[in-house]
Amino acid sequence: MQKSPTFVRVTTLILVNQDIVKALFADRPFNEKHHLAAVNSINWARILAQTVYYFLSYFHVQKYLPPGISVDEVEIQYVVPTGNFGDILAGYYAKCMGLPMGKLVVATNANDILARFWRSGRYEKIDSDELPATDGRQAIDASGVKETLSPAMDILVSSNFERLLWYLAYENAVGGSEEGRRTSASQTLDGWMSKMKTDGKVQVPVSVLEAANHDFAAERISDEVVRDRCIHLFIRGLIFLSALL
Repeated sequence: MQKSPTFVRVTTLILVNQDIVKALFADRPFNEKHHLAAVNSINWARILAQTVYYFLSYFHVQKYLPPGISVDEVEIQYVVPTGNFGDILAGYYAKCMGLPMGKLVVATNANDILARFWRSGRYEKIDSDELPATDGRQAIDASGVKETLSPAMDILVSSNFERLLWYLAYENAVGGSEEGRRTSASQTLDGWMSKMKTDGKVQVPVSVLEAANHDFAAERISDEVVRDRCIHLFIRGLIFLSALL
């Protein structure tokens, strides 16, 4: 007797708000009912795949070095346009696996929460240096996201930055067993992110900021600089093409 085919219902949700996505994944009853999965860099499989092309690019560089120059004699530095922090986190994992490289550069636009973090150790949606004195809380109901010419980078609270913060907390965990340090890192991260939700900002210890600066640097670029650079590269491309014709 032929068995009836089994059908699986797949519901697709297209969500652009990272807070909503994370809230849905944290809702266990909803998750168990609808079997949620993410195709962006919240999904660890995507980050794992992205580590591969850091290694690939490293080996490609070897092919184009001048004769007599070894790859061991140069320092490769990756500058990564950053929104949800997945791509550059993959680079960090590649570095942890032993891939030689200089500091990873977090390139941001006007949504420069990450550049400000690496400058001050404050992880905050809105730059408190530009706000009047308050009770320490920010207007967390406002997203603070600015529209720019690079919309894929128009993100403030990056999902994958939490993963790096966990490693930074782990590095700063004192004493105890391996399991104890992991538990301590998880509790520290939970405290930081809870403070982000209630106050709109959190200040990490100096030791954590120093650990972050060991492997990363960060810089903010305006739309004007982006526009000028695009025009410059476009003109260079035209000159190059005309030379080939």
